Amino acid sequence: MNKQSNFPLSSITTLGIGGPASQLITITSENELQDILSQLPTTNYQLPLIIGGGSNLLVSDDGYPGTIIKNEIKGIQRNGNNLVVNSGTTLQDLVDFSIKEGLSGLQKLTGIPGTLGGAIYGNAGAYGQTISDHLTKVKTLNPKTPQTNEISLEECKFKYRDSSFKQNKLIILEATFELTPADPGQLQKEADETLEKRLVKYPKGIKCPGSFFKNLVADNLPKKILEKIPEEKIMYGKIPAGALLEEVGAKGDSQGDIEIANYHANLFINKGEGKAKDFYDLAKKYWQKVRDKYGISLEPEVQLINLPPLDQ
Repeated sequence: MNKQSNFPLSSITTLGIGGPASQLITITSENELQDILSQLPTTNYQLPLIIGGGSNLLVSDDGYPGTIIKNEIKGIQRNGNNLVVNSGTTLQDLVDFSIKEGLSGLQKLTGIPGTLGGAIYGNAGAYGQTISDHLTKVKTLNPKTPQTNEISLEECKFKYRDSSFKQNKLIILEATFELTPADPGQLQKEADETLEKRLVKYPKGIKCPGSFFKNLVADNLPKKILEKIPEEKIMYGKIPAGALLEEVGAKGDSQGDIEIANYHANLFINKGEGKAKDFYDLAKKYWQKVRDKYGISLEPEVQLINLPPLDQ
């Protein structure tokens, strides 16, 4: 366990943005986590914020006034065609392990930054694969008790870029996947082809949290809103947020050192010394434009830390 005060969060986020956390505690075991939670006061306290790789966060320039726990509880075990994985394991390490072991189902998630816990929290996915596709159960910890429990796939309530963990605030400790035997060479080929596509959108070293806004599920939208959206914008039952942002002129716009990619309207990039305020203001500007034109309130895929919701 490692405790640091006034820790600059910009040093551990993919965006390279964020003021100091009052306290950052890095943990490498479940026992360490239990110890921290057991020492919390019984009333009137703020639960620590749990983070993984810092890849899907926009942190305020003012930082975070409480305690942040950085989860580095790592490890993968194979049991037949099942993999039992600790939540602080990087998603890339899990993908690489599954390929090496000749187990199919995760190979197209290659190149996605962050940890398994974060991927489950947001139901991460790419190129037709989602982290929840082959997941069977999740071991969790209730930060208020703190008691551990195993919950089923159904209880996770996975939806597009969503899960029950966003509401119940249970801490993800471990996940079990049931995968399918396959040729490691073929799996590596699929992963390499996927990574090649991904690097076109996300070049190495880019300070970007991935797509900022969630795509929209067409079936969830009222008919009167769908009528405003050209049919060619609807792909595989989803409306890319980037397509709507492009329609309202987002591509290539910038504020301070934050720039929206000129090749993709849903990629907000820190070009150097970007600030959270500039990022937030630019995102809100185009959130409002999309709302004005289409009557749609886009939802961030990225977590806003110590920042107000865009609709405020």
